[in-house]
Amino acid sequence: MRMIKRYELLSCRHAKLMVLLILLFGICAVCLGQDPLEARVEKLVRGLGDEDPDISYASADGLADIGEPAVDPLIKALKDDDPQVRSLAARVLGEIKTQKAADPLLEVLDDPFPEVRMNASYSLGLIGDTEAVEPLIGLLEDEDEEVVRYTVIALGRLGDPRAVEPLSEVLDSESLDVRREAMHSLGEIGDLGAVDPLLDLLADEKLGTSAAYILSRFESEQVFGKLTVLLDSRDPTTRTNAVTALGNGRDPEAVPFLVEMLDDRSPGVRREAAYYLGHFEPEEAAPAEQPLIDALGDSEPEVREAAARSLGKIGSKEAVPSLEELLQDKNQNLHVAAVAALGDIGDPEAVDSLIALLGDEAWLVRSGIVQSLVEIGDPQAVDPLISLLGDEHYRVRRSAAEGLGKFGDRRAVGPLLKALETERERDVRIEEVRALGELGGPEAIEGLSRISTDMEEYRNVRTVAEEALGKLKGEEGAVNTSSPS
Repeated sequence: MRMIKRYELLSCRHAKLMVLLILLFGICAVCLGQDPLEARVEKLVRGLGDEDPDISYASADGLADIGEPAVDPLIKALKDDDPQVRSLAARVLGEIKTQKAADPLLEVLDDPFPEVRMNASYSLGLIGDTEAVEPLIGLLEDEDEEVVRYTVIALGRLGDPRAVEPLSEVLDSESLDVRREAMHSLGEIGDLGAVDPLLDLLADEKLGTSAAYILSRFESEQVFGKLTVLLDSRDPTTRTNAVTALGNGRDPEAVPFLVEMLDDRSPGVRREAAYYLGHFEPEEAAPAEQPLIDALGDSEPEVREAAARSLGKIGSKEAVPSLEELLQDKNQNLHVAAVAALGDIGDPEAVDSLIALLGDEAWLVRSGIVQSLVEIGDPQAVDPLISLLGDEHYRVRRSAAEGLGKFGDRRAVGPLLKALETERERDVRIEEVRALGELGGPEAIEGLSRISTDMEEYRNVRTVAEEALGKLKGEEGAVNTSSPS
């Protein structure tokens, strides 16, 4: 018989069948004079063993929904002759999270069928019974990989430090999935005994980055110190992941170490250092400002891109001239990064340089420039944005329309109405109508009124026009009410 595994149980595709089953069972119970709930539970438990997965899925979901009244029959089902029934019963008991099921689930950890052991171990983790820690540690020696994997997950949920050493040993498993779960479970437990095994993983090409994120959650001077030591490792993967852990930890004391790594011989290390220096508050990152500006001249484009974005995040006005020079680079990614950084910094001095780049052949660059010009908020950007209402790419036109609404300059009303005469893209029309609603005025109101009643217009566009009109008329009424007669 085909066994039903844990992840299959989570399917909710058969909700309608579940309703049908419940109604049917309820009717049968009335006919037999049984208590309807008791009869329904009995029928659903029997349904766990049905060969049709639709019925077995629905039965399991139904029992989980019933909850506590189904616990005793499910515990009894753990001894059923059908392994599928035992497996699903073990899983549902975990979903119900009843402490009453802990001991019965412990008893089936040695079931001959792997799916039963797997679901029993996982459910013990859901229930949260620390009495299960030692038995589950024993199950880490199971011959079935999936049993081991779900046992590892359960031990992580239980969060008991007794599992740290056994889980650390599992990190040597041949299965990448098991190793990954063991790493995450050690992080969930959060005991300092897991630090050294996690540090060892920083050299791992596949798990090192995840291990770095987990280590960054340990707020400990001991962990911080060990990470800084690893910055001198001969292995570039280790150094890169040590930078990731320090940067993601957001401890201001890490800034000088990250600045130092901007000179590392590995481009990957330099890129990560440049990237994470943008995660600190501007005052915390002050010592990194000039080193990041210097990094804009790095030989590797990825390092220059990371440095540009970080300079934007820390709001470095000193970097504006260097970022403007980066706009002339042939690399499109660098264009996008420099444009975004200049927008984040918000210095009007960059407006001319950004406007000059509006002829860039990449629509992504042009769209980014629009967003940055809006963030800077200099009125001289209005006319260039008006010209972009005729851009060849709809996303640029949409960004331009949205930006014109935010600028609030009514010089854009006429061009927006004209653009609506030929614009075919619904999303662009919506932004153009919204912009008219933001700008207001008699001409905008007249245009919105026409659009809101045009039955050949997109329905969504008409709706936006109606909402804009309602807002404008409400504001007009409020002004009239408050004005002296």
